[in-house]
Amino acid sequence: MSESRSPKPKIAIACQGGGSHTAFTAGALKRLLSRGGEYDFVGFSGASGGAICALLSWYGFLSGGAGRASELLDSFWRENSASDYWDMVSNELFVEGSRAAGLVAVPEVSPYLYPSLAKNRLRRMLEDHVDFGRVGELSASEDSPELLVSAVEVRSGEFKIFRGSEVTVDAMLASTAIPNLFRAVRINGGTYWDGLFSQNPPVREFLRGYGEAHRKPDEIWVIQVNPQKRASEPTSMLDILDRRNELAGNLSLNQEVDSIETINRLLPHLPEDEYKKIRVRRIEMTRNLDAASKLDRSPSFIKEMMRYGEERGEEFLVH
Repeated sequence: MSESRSPKPKIAIACQGGGSHTAFTAGALKRLLSRGGEYDFVGFSGASGGAICALLSWYGFLSGGAGRASELLDSFWRENSASDYWDMVSNELFVEGSRAAGLVAVPEVSPYLYPSLAKNRLRRMLEDHVDFGRVGELSASEDSPELLVSAVEVRSGEFKIFRGSEVTVDAMLASTAIPNLFRAVRINGGTYWDGLFSQNPPVREFLRGYGEAHRKPDEIWVIQVNPQKRASEPTSMLDILDRRNELAGNLSLNQEVDSIETINRLLPHLPEDEYKKIRVRRIEMTRNLDAASKLDRSPSFIKEMMRYGEERGEEFLVH
């Protein structure tokens, strides 16, 4: 994947977080990676559910190519789906309860008051799909794509990027630790919450990992699950809350992209051996889905999101 080995365009992929909506990301990644012969994938980044998709793609791609990455993405989202009776019932109650919270006062319970069953389940799923003992080995080569996972340190408010060998199963749990659902994750004295509160997803960090300009990505492809635009003004309380959720999810992304575009404008004044123009392109989910659906793990919803992601990925590649 080095400069000497490939004249192909260097591509980094950044995956926005958004719960079950990131099944869309998994579908898009399957389609993008299937064209690996045409591109040199030099980096994967993500926050929250996007971090899981980025990790599975990176790990699968390095350990078995695009086919293996696709298998891992399919397997993870199949296992994450609510497939047995009681899981389906609890999923339905949870999603509809979240919708009801936008209409009436619903008491919330701290995740510190009940067992960490969901987090433990996620840990098992991640360890079933990724041998974290190999992450350091796979990331050690100079030719390996970068792997970046974001979180936020709760007490200091500082953003954290777990890079390469730092991406442990605990780092992944930190990036997915939505504070009203999961307890904070403690790593090396730090206390971490979801990457949605920091860099969602990491974009400008791709500029810092390569040094010389010729090693940096030519393009950064952002898989965006929060729609940038809405056709009409939200007026109902639920629509207002949904749009607020989308805007909050896109805030850090747009700041990340703006930093790249600022550097592009300043290129005439920057050292040519360190900087080059980098194009940022977006694969965007444009469906108006409510925020509660980010919690929906029903098999039909997950399958539809993945199918839609593949469709949008194909449209992106054609254009």
